[in-house]
Amino acid sequence: MRKAIGVSLVCGVLVSAALAMGGPAPGAGAPAAESPAAAPVMAEKVFLVDDFESGSIKSPREWWTFDLQKAAPVSNSELKDGDEKVAAGVGNYSLLLSGPAKSWYAGGVGTYLAKESQDLSKYSDVQLDIYGNGPGSGTLKIEVVDDDNSNWVVEADQKFKPTKDDLWSYELKVDWNGWKQVPVPFSDFVLENPSAGDGVWNPQQTGGSGGLLQMQFICLASASDGKINFNVDNILMTLGAK
Repeated sequence: MRKAIGVSLVCGVLVSAALAMGGPAPGAGAPAAESPAAAPVMAEKVFLVDDFESGSIKSPREWWTFDLQKAAPVSNSELKDGDEKVAAGVGNYSLLLSGPAKSWYAGGVGTYLAKESQDLSKYSDVQLDIYGNGPGSGTLKIEVVDDDNSNWVVEADQKFKPTKDDLWSYELKVDWNGWKQVPVPFSDFVLENPSAGDGVWNPQQTGGSGGLLQMQFICLASASDGKINFNVDNILMTLGAK
């Protein structure tokens, strides 16, 4: 992780949330002797954050929303442009993020990731399928928080900025038409609050830490009073290119 402070398009507006710790992950039994080995191996290579195939942002994963005019799963039936391979893999639904901005900021969505015995430290990248609507679609700011005071909670100040844990971010300008798959190494994320946590990327669950606690998407327009309009699908954590 680079420790330089990122220059945000939002003037002093950073959004995070403090949620209670998620419940323990269900225990995994030993596979039957006749079960193929491919399934558990693939499960280790990627961690699915969400693909929105339930058509809901409340189940099976719950997302919180703030300020954004629209953040909802929508049908992909009319979204055919862009990379054909990506378009073929997006399924029935994607998350539409749209709405007007004020001083570039339009709002966003977030979700709590941490669960007991769920160590996400082996993943080096976050990968997203994004449907853009050309120049002016907006900028997607990806935020993640790691637990530095080992309480599985994100404490925040009045501006919703974490005060005890590290906040890392990456800004992705969406200026293309149609579907595109975008991998982003965690090593490209920038530390936003150097005086809050320990300033070190700590996604592992050690010493009572919850590790990687949460992920948020902040939506920024290409103009101060502009609008944002793009879709996000197949949010994964991966091992990156080998």
